[in-house]
Amino acid sequence: MRPLNHISSNRIMQHRGHSISPSLAGACLAVLAAFLFSILNVVIRFSEPYLTVWHMMFGRSVFGLAFLLLAARAWRLNLLGRKRGILLLLGLSGTGGILCLTLALLQIPLFQALILFYTYPAVAALLTPLLTRDRIHLRDWTCIGLAFLGTVLILWSGQSRQLNLSLGHLAAIGASTGLGLTMTLTRRVSPVNNALTPIFYISAVGTIACFFPLFHSEVAFLVQVQGMWWLGAIGLLAVFAHIATNQALSYAPSPRVGIISMLEVPLGAVYGYILFTETLGWSTLFGGALVIASGIGLIRSSAGES
Repeated sequence: MRPLNHISSNRIMQHRGHSISPSLAGACLAVLAAFLFSILNVVIRFSEPYLTVWHMMFGRSVFGLAFLLLAARAWRLNLLGRKRGILLLLGLSGTGGILCLTLALLQIPLFQALILFYTYPAVAALLTPLLTRDRIHLRDWTCIGLAFLGTVLILWSGQSRQLNLSLGHLAAIGASTGLGLTMTLTRRVSPVNNALTPIFYISAVGTIACFFPLFHSEVAFLVQVQGMWWLGAIGLLAVFAHIATNQALSYAPSPRVGIISMLEVPLGAVYGYILFTETLGWSTLFGGALVIASGIGLIRSSAGES
């Protein structure tokens, strides 16, 4: 799951005796995080012959949970937090979002899965008035409309009478909805919790939710040796990507990090074209441009209110 909050820091990185501005450090770390997440998406696709969605989610959650417990012990943080009912709901929506995104990455082209996933700022904006005290302005409604139009264009099959809806497309939209809800709930509980608590609940719920399906006869708990290597790669990449994002957020404002994180989308398009011979139609490209423009607009709008 993409990290949803951060611990503020005024530190300045030092490299070979020269100071690096926090802004530049944050931008570099955000680019690194986007790159790691894009590699994670490719690893998920390549691991499909050896792992099910349940294996991938379970391994990712266990790695995340182990890291968070070690970090909490080192920094003496309370991971259980306050407003635990909301945190539990946050964990459920976050887990559901990651499961849906993983399924989408396996079912449809990388670019389509990622661009539909990145409609989550529009989902979060729609949910905000219901769950927080924030309000939606006219410019936000314009961005939401652009995201909706872009989504329709991406789903359009190129034929004038039907949309090309598949399980993967629905999963990507579900992932966007899950993360949009998770972000909104995180904003609601962030004043009384540390940055790691929301991620802890997502990892804990993911571990529990995926443990029992692994004992189903069609899934099997144990995997082949090759599958263990892919499982370890998924867990490590997810953890390091989360660390890079949290570190970026400690140096740069979250809206700037959020915009840079969208580099994951064009990287996904490049990987899809080179590694999986995926092609992009004009409607998909134009729809993707609208979704990215909408996300940037909503992120910049939230920056102006903070």
